[in-house]
Amino acid sequence: MKSIWEIPFVVVDVETTGGNPINERIIDIGCVTTVGGEIVSSYNSLVNPHQFIPPFISKMTGISNEMVFNASEAEEVFNELRTYFQQNDAVFVAHNAQFDWAFVLNTFLRCNIDPPELKRLCTLKLSRRLLKKNLKKNVGSLANYFNITVNGRHRALGDALATAQILIELLDIAEKEHNISTVDELLKFQNKKITNFKTPLNVFKRLESQLQNLPSSPGVYYFLDKFKNILYIGKAKSLKDRVNSYFNKEPYTSRKISEMLKLSHFILWEETGTELMALIKESAKIKEIKPPYNTLDKRERSFPFIKLTMADKFPRIELTFEIKDDSAEYFGPFSSSEFVKQIVESINKRYKLIKCDNPASPEIDYRTCFYFQIQRCYAPCSSIITREEYLEEVNKVKYFLGGFSDGIVKQLENKMLDYSENLDFEKATIVKNQITELKKLFLKKNLFPVSVNNSNIIIIHKSDHLQKFDCLFIKHGKLVEQINFNNSYQQNDTIHSLINRIYFNGQNNKFKLNRQESNELRIINSWVYRNQSDCEFIYIDENSSEFTFNQFKEKVSLLLKTTEENTEH
Repeated sequence: MKSIWEIPFVVVDVETTGGNPINERIIDIGCVTTVGGEIVSSYNSLVNPHQFIPPFISKMTGISNEMVFNASEAEEVFNELRTYFQQNDAVFVAHNAQFDWAFVLNTFLRCNIDPPELKRLCTLKLSRRLLKKNLKKNVGSLANYFNITVNGRHRALGDALATAQILIELLDIAEKEHNISTVDELLKFQNKKITNFKTPLNVFKRLESQLQNLPSSPGVYYFLDKFKNILYIGKAKSLKDRVNSYFNKEPYTSRKISEMLKLSHFILWEETGTELMALIKESAKIKEIKPPYNTLDKRERSFPFIKLTMADKFPRIELTFEIKDDSAEYFGPFSSSEFVKQIVESINKRYKLIKCDNPASPEIDYRTCFYFQIQRCYAPCSSIITREEYLEEVNKVKYFLGGFSDGIVKQLENKMLDYSENLDFEKATIVKNQITELKKLFLKKNLFPVSVNNSNIIIIHKSDHLQKFDCLFIKHGKLVEQINFNNSYQQNDTIHSLINRIYFNGQNNKFKLNRQESNELRIINSWVYRNQSDCEFIYIDENSSEFTFNQFKEKVSLLLKTTEENTEH
């Protein structure tokens, strides 16, 4: 049975002319696919209902009769949507799924299109069983509870995106607090009778003084038993709010958390400065300590990389799950070994690197193999090509992996377009998800190969406060330093010296990533991708420190300008 982190959840929201799925029509539909706790694709379209939109609907949604007059016909939209619903093992998700599914199903039938057979998950039902009773369960309230920004409330895509992010939070709670790991367990749980538990008063009293000292900053918290054994580890954007939420008057729905709290005698915490560091530290500590009331994150696993064996006289390309200090260049981490195999196959078809296992020791009389005959290899084993010429082909592979103008992202975009033009929307969606995966790895604004070895990046993230910034210093794919700073001249010297110490100290540290560091890189990639609109990037050339600090100041100014413009609007 597949994990809840392995299958696609297709989150849907519809805006309609009314509440009757037989007599009324869809005017706006949004679909968002999540896999592995991340949003991988989205779809949105207005739909011509051939009906009058009541004034109260127009006022709520902002969709007028004029807007839908020339909109797409339902047949066209739902032919495209079948792609989203035909993904392998896909689950239909909506907030009040009965309502949205009824409109989707009746539109399929009305258009004479065979409706897909899908398992259905309702985030409204799920939230009622996972969250406390006093919390309102509409999309707006849940978004506020999880600190999710809703862009376009009461428009289909805006609500679908918010619901998708709410779903990811709910899945995390379901796994950690109710030991739910498979889709079948999740679907069964949404209809389970709601059971409430209260924190005993004596537990609150013995922890009350500790709760009062909690800070409001991001961090990791620990519940300990009377022998000071760690029972549970969690992360928080605000330690004070999160830990205190266990002790308000309202009951909660997790028997597991209830049992854990009854055993708790101490609370410890570590401030991390940023939400990202809290994510990283929580993941590492759970793996290290394995507390009895934590569920080991099923998403944590060995991630595949693409390896260019640069130590070889004639490098080749291969898949690997381990990064070594062997002078090779590594690209990744990717979420799927099958996807890596597709990329390697694409490179092998397009570029003429060595593909056989024979050692490349050039000999003029060496007989060329089949790959040379079909023009898939330059056959350096037979001295047909010099090492310098061969390395030019290797550099082309690097830039292809970088996703630049003639790179892999562009190639996949062309493939997606071809599938769409041939009405093969199922394959087009698969390719679109792959493009999203690559963009997380290759999120950049300048042109140089993006192997992990060369990932020397300063990431500046604008925090919730106007003049507050988080700064991440990444060297060779590792997060080596993170600081919080104000936009003040007093800190210029500190940051300047930090940049010089990390990137320009003349030391060539050995490059090697262990499994935990690979996992950290994966967390960073996903976090940066989600927060990219609030980030600026500086890509470091270790051979030249010129202008680096000036670039830093320019990027901070750019973030400030963006913040001020958004505030004005």
